[in-house]
Amino acid sequence: MNDRDENRRFESLLGRLLEGGLNDEDRLEFGRFLEHDPSRRFQYLDYCQMHGLLRAEHGLLSSWQEFDEELPPLNAPRQKPAWRGLRSLVGVGVAAAVVAVLAAVVARSSRIPPATSTPPFRGDVVARLQKQVDARFLYVPAGEAAPPAGTAMPQGAYELCRGIIELQSESGVVLTLEAPASFTLLDRQGVRIDRGRVAAHVPRQATGFRVEIPNGTVIDLGTDFAVDAVQGEKSEVHVFNGKVQINLSGSKARGASPLHLTTGEAASIDYATGMPSGIDLDEQRFLRNLASTPRTYTQRVLELQPAVYYPMEPASDGATLRDVAFHRADAKIFFGEPRKSVWAAGKVGLALELGGPAQRTYAVAPEYPQAEGDELSVAAWVMAESRPRWGSIAKNWAGSDQWGQFHFGLHYDSGELEAHIQDSSGQEIMVKDSAPIPLRVWHHVAFVADGKTLHLYRNGEEVDGKPSRQLRRDPRIKALAIGTKLNLKADAPDSHDYNMWDGRLDELAIFNHALTPRQVRELFELGSVGVR
Repeated sequence: MNDRDENRRFESLLGRLLEGGLNDEDRLEFGRFLEHDPSRRFQYLDYCQMHGLLRAEHGLLSSWQEFDEELPPLNAPRQKPAWRGLRSLVGVGVAAAVVAVLAAVVARSSRIPPATSTPPFRGDVVARLQKQVDARFLYVPAGEAAPPAGTAMPQGAYELCRGIIELQSESGVVLTLEAPASFTLLDRQGVRIDRGRVAAHVPRQATGFRVEIPNGTVIDLGTDFAVDAVQGEKSEVHVFNGKVQINLSGSKARGASPLHLTTGEAASIDYATGMPSGIDLDEQRFLRNLASTPRTYTQRVLELQPAVYYPMEPASDGATLRDVAFHRADAKIFFGEPRKSVWAAGKVGLALELGGPAQRTYAVAPEYPQAEGDELSVAAWVMAESRPRWGSIAKNWAGSDQWGQFHFGLHYDSGELEAHIQDSSGQEIMVKDSAPIPLRVWHHVAFVADGKTLHLYRNGEEVDGKPSRQLRRDPRIKALAIGTKLNLKADAPDSHDYNMWDGRLDELAIFNHALTPRQVRELFELGSVGVR
């Protein structure tokens, strides 16, 4: 985007901001403009002052709902001193708004949200913070922005600005919330969600747990369900298992009979009317737990003795991919400019969600145990949102002419799954699928070099194979890149083609031996049965 386009975009966002028309992504983009360009901060200040004075001088304040009750009758005499006072209030209000927005920008640039000036109401303890990943609040029980796991959570309103949390209510209900989220803990059997996504697991003894949303109340009848609440817009309810009753509210729904949803059903609820519409269940949208207990899939991968294994279950700092294999070659996440959380529902547990070249998020293990023999296997679950040029799953490769041990991702612009290795003669061996990888569905992908042949698999089936001799590695290229390809120094992504993944990556495992076709098939089938 050139300077002219950036100026047009900023002015468009500025105009929509003052009319209340920005969504969450627009607000983040607007904040970045203010954060990185002082001239735009002054432009924003002038714009706010100008609009405040115009509203005051020309009576436009009458369109502001909060002043409706204070305005005099139309036939009442004008009182000049009061009007001047009102104009002063407008000036003060505009200045305060500017200060507040600039404070928020500064806070966001330091990744720590500002504390509220007045502590919100806090009542009895009704829940406990069980787990958290890089969580930041505006205000929590003792005023801290980043409470540790185990923190008691009393009744009251909360604003989750960043990260993921798992709460357990006093009645045993487990709630998983993703930022950004505004919610209120009502009591041990109820929560109100004004904005954000929450998944609920309700044990039998807590049947009747309620989740209030902007346009109704969801009452559990023994379920696993999730809510995506949007104030002023449609909210959604998805039922994964069991049954819920939704008491509707809104101009058209008052007095209407409740809506009942059962396993596999979902509905959107219109904010203005309160009327429901049936929609498709979307299990991949919601994080349903932060469980750290070993799963069947995880146990089987470990039994196959990987050199490194990233199940994509985050550390509590939210910036580390943990290697759960023997060598503990953890990978650091480089965030780039993410517009949403990098954690999402995975094929097994959680997944790392990357946003392609625009987001520029990836992970790096600076050194990992590379294969020293002639055998190598790499397997993962992947979901592609699009097919960026040379989109990377994982690579020990550098630039366009420095070949490392392997290159695994999508082919150039056409987007077929492919794998490259370098054999002992220095020749690059490539295998490639016959069609572009289908988008927005999970695939189990793998390649195996067994010393004689390089095999490529998708969803348990071999899709290509080429003869290959002994496996070679470049001692200069020590890093494992996840979601990108690095340069030779391993200090940044390769600048030539960018190589960024757009979508989700899960259960990445590297084996310094050859998996058999049966073992590859087994991993596909084990992940396909919905192990979570």
